[in-house]
Amino acid sequence: MADPSPPPTTTPVPPPTTSVVKRVLPYFRPHLGTLAFSVVTLLIATGVHLTRPLIIREIIDVAVPNADLWHAAKAVGAFVACLIVGGVAMYVRVQLMARMGAEIIASLKRQVFSHIVHQGLRFFDQQPVGKLLTRTEADADQLRVLFTGGAVQLLSSFVLLLGIVGLIFREEPFLGWAAVGTILVVGTVLYFYTSFIRRTYKQIRERNSEMTAYVTEYVQGVPVIKIHGREEAAVRRLAALNQDKAVLERKAGFIDYILFQPSFRIVTEIFVMIGIFLYASDRIFAGTMSVGTLVMFLELVRQFFQPLQMMTELIAQIQSSLAAASRLFEVLDHPTDIRDDGRAAPDLRLTDRLAFDGVTFAYKDEPVLRNLSFAVRKGEHVAIVGVSGSGKTSCVSLLLRFYDPTQGALRIDGQDIRSFRLVDWRRTIALVLQEIYLFPGTIMQNLKAFDESIPDEAVVEAATRLGAHPFIARFPNGYQTVLAERGANLSLGERQLLSYTRALVKNPDILLLDEATSSVDVITERALQRSMDQLMTGRTAIIIAHRLSTIRHVDRILVLDQGRLVEEGSHDELMARGGIYKKLVMIQTVSPTPAAGGGEAVNGGAEPVEAAV
Repeated sequence: MADPSPPPTTTPVPPPTTSVVKRVLPYFRPHLGTLAFSVVTLLIATGVHLTRPLIIREIIDVAVPNADLWHAAKAVGAFVACLIVGGVAMYVRVQLMARMGAEIIASLKRQVFSHIVHQGLRFFDQQPVGKLLTRTEADADQLRVLFTGGAVQLLSSFVLLLGIVGLIFREEPFLGWAAVGTILVVGTVLYFYTSFIRRTYKQIRERNSEMTAYVTEYVQGVPVIKIHGREEAAVRRLAALNQDKAVLERKAGFIDYILFQPSFRIVTEIFVMIGIFLYASDRIFAGTMSVGTLVMFLELVRQFFQPLQMMTELIAQIQSSLAAASRLFEVLDHPTDIRDDGRAAPDLRLTDRLAFDGVTFAYKDEPVLRNLSFAVRKGEHVAIVGVSGSGKTSCVSLLLRFYDPTQGALRIDGQDIRSFRLVDWRRTIALVLQEIYLFPGTIMQNLKAFDESIPDEAVVEAATRLGAHPFIARFPNGYQTVLAERGANLSLGERQLLSYTRALVKNPDILLLDEATSSVDVITERALQRSMDQLMTGRTAIIIAHRLSTIRHVDRILVLDQGRLVEEGSHDELMARGGIYKKLVMIQTVSPTPAAGGGEAVNGGAEPVEAAV
């Protein structure tokens, strides 16, 4: 096995900032009251902030020359009051924005997760789990700066900057125009700078997503990595990905916090200070400006650069947030490949037959099903067999509408299943997979599939009927026993019985079984077979067969080869015909399927991973 190497990376061009901002703004709409109150506190804080330089001038020009201690005391009291009012206003604004931001981010996470889970499986074939995790969690959390006050703080800095310029204009119009010129220069530099730095932050987010995807996928494959002795190779690949991300972070940090922000502020502040001293000195010597006014201007200049500095820092952070937002919107903009615009049919039932009508289907370019046609009558038990990659699992995926056919249609009683709502169509079907999935939670929650409308009595009755009740009752907490991850505190046979019971609790018309007994030993298989017979009684059943010995008594067997139906009939008929089916039976008779993991799993062959419902 060759050492894994980092995949080539490409840098997607981020959408324009304005388009991302337009997408972000609607998330503030439900919180307009909070925003309005925050703006009020912002204006109060700005007002008291601008009052402080005026108070300083009053002390220097009036109280000190006149030796008026009372006037000085009142001015100092007003100054302290400004500090208190400004601090309270800022505290209230921070608290309000933190609460608002948390609510918006929680709402956004729900929206993204909802969009992801409603995608067809083709979406998951193309998206690594780690990247989806990053976008649902890390990218959403990255927006915290934006939604917890970053935008309002940016507005606060802008309003303060306008207030300072306005005050300077009132006192010295010439200096006011000089301030406007400074802002225009700074604004132009910031515009081009943020456009540049945002691309770097976008790359960092992409690298972070790749690392999360890598860790998630390799952790899932730890047993395979260990058996092949590839631990160090996996570590080296992660180190390479991390190094790539670290280089980008160092580049962004150097440009942003070392090169740009300090040098930009020092240069601009020095030039402005020199200009004010030259201008004010001439006016003071001419007797047209007081010393207090000069001190006021120096204080205003100092304050002038605070919001500018804050704006440059916030813009960098907001750009990082907008980069994360653009990645989230990429997920939200991904169209759902499974249409769900059919009519409501809450009482939908199979009354006659379920049919594949000229179905052709491809995951990518090469079809895995080719003009496939067959019908299953109500109450009939049909098995589908074939070598790995013949299209068996694809039939199940199409029946569940995890995918839709490339051509042709699946029909229930003559009607295209796409003409019904997904929820109504899937309500008629239960799926039992060879790869058993149990949810985190209790046994009862798993058997109900978290549908609290199902009474507990119905669950107990189904478990008793299928033989699951005795082993459930042995647990101290019975049905309220919390399952370990993926049901690790149960045997394989017990997990399979729970999956049967979950299907029975759903009370479906149609059963799809990706032959669930192929991964257990022969003794457990016989016990499970009795439960499966109970489960199928009175229902239409389609069985994806791997152990051919388990399907001898089904009504009909369909044999697929390279996506086409090549044989059809009962076990005896197909054996007498001497075709592909007989060859498969003979192969398994001579070389039986291994007891564990011998069958074609749902993700077998070239077919993508399927999910249980």
